[in-house]
Amino acid sequence: MESNRSGRPHVAGITQALLAAAEKAMVSEGFTGLTVDRLVEEAGTTRPTFYRRFPSVAHIAFEVIRLRFGTGAGVDTGSLYEDLLALQRKEVEMFASPVFRNSLPGFLEAARSEPAMLATFLSLFIIPRRSNVARVLESAVARGEIVVGDIDVDFICDMLLGPVMARAVLPAGSPLDDRLAQSTTESVIAHISAAGRRRRVST
Repeated sequence: MESNRSGRPHVAGITQALLAAAEKAMVSEGFTGLTVDRLVEEAGTTRPTFYRRFPSVAHIAFEVIRLRFGTGAGVDTGSLYEDLLALQRKEVEMFASPVFRNSLPGFLEAARSEPAMLATFLSLFIIPRRSNVARVLESAVARGEIVVGDIDVDFICDMLLGPVMARAVLPAGSPLDDRLAQSTTESVIAHISAAGRRRRVST
């Protein structure tokens, strides 16, 4: 058993206790509310115990986000619009949640200063979500709903993410709601349709 040099009583499930303390701080204060001293105090443990589990507060924040939101589920409704809308509704829901929205600016700033954390965030969180969109587009191509020449996967991902990110981080007061999910999805469908018309005119 790990010795408790602080004199606090032993806490079972210390990793879960640290994650719970981190999520509580992220909801109430955002990323700036995360300090090692605060987390170990709330979890009833020590700084060395924290650092054996997480290299920094950015890592525990990412773990809270990863466990809470995962990488998104696959969808296959048979319709490009409905598939994209289903994915986008989940993304809007995530960005609207206090634990994500309140912590996002501070977490991204911290991640940029930790190359390993940034690489982990990209590989385990961002890229899988963009891959979900790519699979939806590939399914639409396979159904004959669109053709490969009509799509730029990276740009479509940016079209979906950009307005949601802007509303999450800018103090404009515009809501993160289902209307935004529908509007951004409709914009992507319009973009793909316009690309198809341009391709047909040029051939």
